[in-house]
Amino acid sequence: MSANPLHTKLKNAIRIDRAIKFVWEASPLYSVLSGLVVIILGTLPLASLYLLKLIIDSVTSLEFTSDIGIWDPRFFTPLTYIGMACGVGLLTAFFNFLSDYLKKAQSLTVSDHMFSILHEKSSRADLAFYESPKYRDTLFRAQREGPYRPTSIVSGLFSACQSGASFIAVAWLLIRFNPILPVIMIIATLPGVLLRLNYSEKIYSWQEKRTEDERRSHYFHYMLTGDTHAKEFRLFNLGQHFIDQFKVLRTLLKTEKLWFEKTRAFGDFIAQSSAIVAVFGSFAYIGLRTAQGTITLGDMVMYFQAFQKGLGFLKTLLESCAQMYEDNLFLSHLYEFLKLEPTIAAPKNPRTVPLNIQKGIRFENVIFSYQNQVKKVINCVNFSIKPGEIVALVGENGSGKSTIVKLLARLYDPKSGTIFLDDQNIKEFNPDAFRKKISVVFQDHIRYQLSANENIFLGNVTEKDNLEKIKSAAKKTDIGKKIESFPDQYNTTLGRWFKSGEELSIGQWQMLAISRAFFRDSDIVILDEPSSALDPRAETAIFNKLKQLINNKAALIISHRYSTVKMADKILVLENGRIIEQGNHKELIKKDGTYASLYQAQANSYI
Repeated sequence: MSANPLHTKLKNAIRIDRAIKFVWEASPLYSVLSGLVVIILGTLPLASLYLLKLIIDSVTSLEFTSDIGIWDPRFFTPLTYIGMACGVGLLTAFFNFLSDYLKKAQSLTVSDHMFSILHEKSSRADLAFYESPKYRDTLFRAQREGPYRPTSIVSGLFSACQSGASFIAVAWLLIRFNPILPVIMIIATLPGVLLRLNYSEKIYSWQEKRTEDERRSHYFHYMLTGDTHAKEFRLFNLGQHFIDQFKVLRTLLKTEKLWFEKTRAFGDFIAQSSAIVAVFGSFAYIGLRTAQGTITLGDMVMYFQAFQKGLGFLKTLLESCAQMYEDNLFLSHLYEFLKLEPTIAAPKNPRTVPLNIQKGIRFENVIFSYQNQVKKVINCVNFSIKPGEIVALVGENGSGKSTIVKLLARLYDPKSGTIFLDDQNIKEFNPDAFRKKISVVFQDHIRYQLSANENIFLGNVTEKDNLEKIKSAAKKTDIGKKIESFPDQYNTTLGRWFKSGEELSIGQWQMLAISRAFFRDSDIVILDEPSSALDPRAETAIFNKLKQLINNKAALIISHRYSTVKMADKILVLENGRIIEQGNHKELIKKDGTYASLYQAQANSYI
């Protein structure tokens, strides 16, 4: 019988070693210094209490007379103790300052470290993960909890150690007076801690349940504040519709969360009430013992202060433990995310990717369907692309063209069948090494809000300092003319997100993306709808340049423009994931099949 997932997470919540490992990896020096400060701050309160007793007893032992001055030898002993207490106070203030600084420095360092871990893991995750709502929930929770929870755990651990050391010192003092007093302190603090633990488990379960609703509210916020949806929102007057949707979701989340916060606040009230009763009950007992002459006035103040401080130390100790439990409980989201392993990974002994492609790419009986879908998006596809050959994919939307691109770039692996590069299964290569052989311009290419220079060299960051090659790639699509018209030319920031940015048209952004592919200078060039935003003249110019530049490269082009497609060496016609026709333009026109029909329909639209 399998274990309950929540029970497993609750069981793992007492483990703090993983969080400590994260913190240690990020900031070993801060961790050591914080530990030393904790030890010092843990012992200083006992010295302060004892000096307070000595001050009071030394003062009450004097004969009270108005002729005693501040520098009177008779007042030397109390003055000495007061000076020592002042020194302890200054030391406490200094180490509190140092502790606060170390906590903040460590928190910033660890947060950056956790962001790096999240970024590294996210960037290596399979593209298929993003199609799963469960993965998106896991990623959302990891992003929210991961950066600060490890620091909170270690901070709580230091706080617990400091409070624990102080409590032990104070408890030892009180045990000498009456062993019952430390027991009363423990009984007084337990109800609040138990309620806090119960709250942590409930809020954890609630957050797991409501993650998708929180993600949806974040999505509405993104739509309302970003530029991606700005045009349609204004054109169709959609703002209020999504504002209302956002409010409904946030009201639901707020109402439920406030119920938990009310429960938590009630627990705090119970804890404080029991502590107040315990403090004044102990005060009555200590005052009685003083009146009976059993202890001195200095003892009374010391023991009462010790009980009061000890109760505070114990409360902080137990609350720190409860907070660590809660933090570690929520940190399980990060561990769940970090456990995800990409299925598209390098084999143990990867083959060397050919330096120069000789035979090209070959699809052999490739079948593919997306996650949790039965329908075959690609169904027994066979074709090849030889070096120096341009192959075009055509077909109606949803026929599987873009999926073939993703398979070729090994963003997905086929469910069955094989993709070969020079007769070697591409699964036998390291994915990163294999992808270096490929330049891709996706239909939904990215508009990097960065400099023109960087927008191009992102195609191959290893050559980011090769300005001549950057300019050459830009000139191949004529985007170089536009860039050089800016005052800062290739140093110009593109887009309007940042100061002094210059916006490009949709077509110019597309030419920039194609230049990025040219800059990569790979053996396999893939253009997925490369000219959808270009005018026919620019499209023809780019395709002609592609034919000139292809040399021994293998090129795969997806396009709905048959004026571009007809110039390809080979055309593959897809329908429902199958290749139903293939050949060059003239051959397919002679067949008078699907391609001829599609070509004629588009040609007629220009008449």
